[in-house]
Amino acid sequence: MYDVVYIDSNGDHTRLASSLEDRRIASELACRLASERGAGRLVLPGSGNVRHCVCVVPQPVATASSR
Repeated sequence: MYDVVYIDSNGDHTRLASSLEDRRIASELACRLASERGAGRLVLPGSGNVRHCVCVVPQPVATASSR
């Protein structure tokens, strides 16, 4: 599962979509939303310092103990 989030210039996160099963669909959505905002787009970013971008991030995998 993937979430699509917008990270503004202050580093604040806004969730734009949640629990998307297909990474390709999440990426296409992120690309469109980034274009609408004039922002960059990252898929599965490794940096915690991104700003003004729409990112596709994986949801944590649920373990048996957290269900």
